[in-house]
Amino acid sequence: VGDYRFSHGNTPEAVETAHRLRDRGLPSGFDRVESVEDHDLVIVGAGVAGLGAALEYSKKRKAGQTCLMLDNHPIFGGEAKENEFDVGGVRLIGPQGANGFFVPDVVTDPERASGDPRYYAELGVPREFQFRDWPAAEKPLRFSPDNYEYLVRGLEKHTSVGHFFSAGPQGEGTWAVDMWERRLANTPLSEASRRTLLQWYTSGATRQFASDEQAVRALDVMSYQEFLERELHLGPEAARYADLFLASACGLGSDAVSAYVAYQLPMPALTEPLPPDLRRVSFPGGNSGFVRYFLKRLIPDAIAGTDSFEDIITGRIDLDAIDRTGQPLRVRLRSTVVSVEHEGDPASSGTVKVVYTRDGRLHGIRARAVIMATGGWMNRYVVRDMPPEYHEAYGQFVHAPFLVANVALTNWRFLHRLGITAAIWDRGEGDFGYTCNIRNPMQVGSYQPPLDPEQPTILTFYTPFHHPGLPLRAQAARGRTELLNTSYPEFERKIHAQMMKLFAASGFNPERDVAGLILNRWGHAYSVPFPGFFGGASGRAPRDIIRNPYGRVAFAHSELNGWQHWGPAADEGRRAVNQLVDAI
Repeated sequence: VGDYRFSHGNTPEAVETAHRLRDRGLPSGFDRVESVEDHDLVIVGAGVAGLGAALEYSKKRKAGQTCLMLDNHPIFGGEAKENEFDVGGVRLIGPQGANGFFVPDVVTDPERASGDPRYYAELGVPREFQFRDWPAAEKPLRFSPDNYEYLVRGLEKHTSVGHFFSAGPQGEGTWAVDMWERRLANTPLSEASRRTLLQWYTSGATRQFASDEQAVRALDVMSYQEFLERELHLGPEAARYADLFLASACGLGSDAVSAYVAYQLPMPALTEPLPPDLRRVSFPGGNSGFVRYFLKRLIPDAIAGTDSFEDIITGRIDLDAIDRTGQPLRVRLRSTVVSVEHEGDPASSGTVKVVYTRDGRLHGIRARAVIMATGGWMNRYVVRDMPPEYHEAYGQFVHAPFLVANVALTNWRFLHRLGITAAIWDRGEGDFGYTCNIRNPMQVGSYQPPLDPEQPTILTFYTPFHHPGLPLRAQAARGRTELLNTSYPEFERKIHAQMMKLFAASGFNPERDVAGLILNRWGHAYSVPFPGFFGGASGRAPRDIIRNPYGRVAFAHSELNGWQHWGPAADEGRRAVNQLVDAI
């Protein structure tokens, strides 16, 4: 239900149009368009990078200038959208994709800052939030506020985590609750496996670097798995456990992800444990909260109500308000850009031709400048006069798929009986996913979801598709095929079967306990930061080419950062506007 009900990951219409574009099945010129508009700036993509560009444009625009944002989905936000359920009159909101953050440091001058601190301060996002208190009279339970914290070393202690160890073909197995706190003593693992995992888990920084550049040149030449093998001489158990977080955060696991990213995230053996009092936060719909803050600032009528936190997060969206004639900034949805090309030589051209399809019809725009704030897997087909070196650079990117499955439950008694709020399991033949959890839901204004095992909640599966041992691109291709070719009923069957395997013994019954399921399929969710992505020993990275504009076109998308996050994504958009400001 709600404003996001027609948008769930990459919708079938968006996927179909994108594949037609890839196969060169869509035109590039103005000869078949039904209308042509003129705008000073066109921003392709209304995710966080596009919104960061729009915010910077709003500060730099001259009187009379106009900007049009185009997005191929039914609602803005990119991978930062939300799902909403009504379960017996209880409203429940969960993330479709991007979610979870640390509240950044306070900055007094946002214009001199970057990333999360800059936009957090500029947009006026609050620093204190309300969550439900778990009753002291109940059995002790701890909850993650997002869908990542329980996978992070040191922070998992804030969540009651159960690890399920399969023991037979019929779903038999045992649960180990809070196994890290018990130093794996309550697990059926061999003594050798325990030693390996504990050595990895307790390892602090084994390397020190004088600068970030030094860290890149030393670490961006190997995968995290290779680092663990070379530095700590650890077996595969440590790498496979690290995959739980890395594949969820980067798309693929430790055999595919650069050791430099593991250093940034941070991971064992490269950094010290995070401070134990550090906590993550998640808005009800994940990072859709930040998207809504950007849009409310840019087009105040887009979200009903005032500039208060409560209204921005929970207010209804007015889709008519975002594309009104006469506004300096307009956002047009369900509009897939199929061609971007300079009129004449890019070095001397004064305009760029943009062609997009909407409701099966082609339309054109003549713009003074264009920012491609959509993913590189699309840009390489959309931008028709892209120079060869850009094509070559984009050809080195690898994009991994991801599935976020939100299961609306009528109750969660089966978790309560186990004494857990998050579950982890080793994926075996026929299994679905690796982890799932329920969050302690943020309380915002009139949105007051319960935290009671007898009441509804959302159980979320953050599901990567990684196949350790296969080549990087083969893993991504195999996962994307599985994601897009599996039907909804088949995924539903797999998820219910997995929940039965994990929770049937504690009373789970899908016919009684499941109220609904939304699948959010992201075909190119992550740009995998493979070894060499940041330049490696040479310091020359493909993304350095993409960050340079050519003619009147600039590129801005989260994947250029290597590991994707909302603040740096907005920075990419800001950078692109400033590169083109003289052309607008």
